[in-house]
Amino acid sequence: MSDEKDFSLEDNLQEIRDILEKMQRGISDFDKQMELFKRGKALVSGCRDYLDGAEMTIQQLVNGNLSPLDAEE
Repeated sequence: MSDEKDFSLEDNLQEIRDILEKMQRGISDFDKQMELFKRGKALVSGCRDYLDGAEMTIQQLVNGNLSPLDAEE
């Protein structure tokens, strides 16, 4: 995953959907299947990390441990 400011959850989720669609249609080339699987797994991991970070920030804001200005940095 590149710089977090360049990260787009929506773009990554769309790419995951595209990969799933390709795999569901069936791909006879095993190497291509593995390439798509690895890319999908990396995208899911990046999305999970992003969402975990967002959840932590929200919890800190709710608990008063972080000011809204600190969250924007």
